[in-house]
Amino acid sequence: MNTNSPGGVRKNKVPRCERHHAHLTPEQRAEAAMRFPAGHQAQMAFLLARYDNNTLLLATALGTSARAVRRHARGGLLPPGLRLRRALRRRVLDLVCPGCLADRAVEEACQAERDARRAARRPMRGRNLDQ
Repeated sequence: MNTNSPGGVRKNKVPRCERHHAHLTPEQRAEAAMRFPAGHQAQMAFLLARYDNNTLLLATALGTSARAVRRHARGGLLPPGLRLRRALRRRVLDLVCPGCLADRAVEEACQAERDARRAARRPMRGRNLDQ
């Protein structure tokens, strides 16, 4: 039985965005690792700050209760479960990974262009075209 399979647990705890890791430069990887909060409590506090301390919204995004979000942000006795840890990690990586940030910027620009085209096609309601 081979216990040294490549799918095992990594010994280094550097965050790694699976979608963008291969395309990032070492400087970008180091920047993402530096910005990534260490520990579940720090990650929850980071997300709460990004969601303007809206525990209900963050709880909905993570798929848990607002009480659990508050408890883990304060550093409760029990650590979050595996599903919640994975959701936390994914949300934080989406906010600190340079590749994810670039993808989000491109998507927002495309959405703004779509909205502008849609507004241009829409007839002007309540305005007199003769003037």
